[in-house]
Amino acid sequence: MYPRIEVKLTSWQRQRLQEIRNQPPTPRMGKRAVCLLLSAGGASSQLIAQATGLATDTLTRIRRRWNERGMASLKDAPRSGRPPKIDSVYRKELRNALRRGPQAYGYVFTTWSIARLNAHLHRVTGITICNDWL
Repeated sequence: MYPRIEVKLTSWQRQRLQEIRNQPPTPRMGKRAVCLLLSAGGASSQLIAQATGLATDTLTRIRRRWNERGMASLKDAPRSGRPPKIDSVYRKELRNALRRGPQAYGYVFTTWSIARLNAHLHRVTGITICNDWL
C-alpha cells in the first residue's frame, strides 16, 4: 500500500484542472486532471482508479509529481519511438467530416461507416490508418 499523498489546489488551479478535464489536450492529461481533482476532494484511490482506469501506483506518481511541479506535471514527457501518424490537420478533417456528413462530400450514402470514413480521410489527407484505430 502506498502512503496517502495530499493534493491541495488553489482556486485558479482547480479551475484550470476543470478546464483540462472538460477539454483535454491529450487523453493522458485529462485523466491526470480528473485524478488531481478527485484527490483534492478527498476521494479514495480505489474510487479514482475505477473512474480513470489508472493503477493505484500511477495515482501516487501523479500526486507526487503534482506536489513537486504543479501544473507542469500534467504534460507528457517526450516519448521515444515512432512519431504518431495522426496530426492536427487529420483531426480537423475528421471533425469536419463528422459534422458535415458524407453527402456534403458528394457520397450517395447518408451515414459514415468506419471503413468509409477512413477511406475518405485517406483521400483527403493521404494518411492511412487501420480501421480499428479510427
